Amino acid sequence: MTYSFSCPVPCRRVILVDARNEADAIGKIIKAGALTCRNGGSHGPCDATRPVMPPLPDLQLREVVRLIIQAGDLPEIGSRD
Repeated sequence: MTYSFSCPVPCRRVILVDARNEADAIGKIIKAGALTCRNGGSHGPCDATRPVMPPLPDLQLREVVRLIIQAGDLPEIGSRD
């Protein structure tokens, strides 16, 4: 299954991964550089300039990614689906 992740505003990064389940997707998305500004394991710059923020502990980083993945499954406001 394909999972998508969009970094929060002002970043414009979108990450797509093929994964067996949500837990597998979260790991792959983090490894691909999700939340680079808060991901201690990522060394690349964010797409947008952000204030200096400390890295999140692994469990919190995984929870944030999980919530964003789940929010992406929700219909947008004003959608008539």
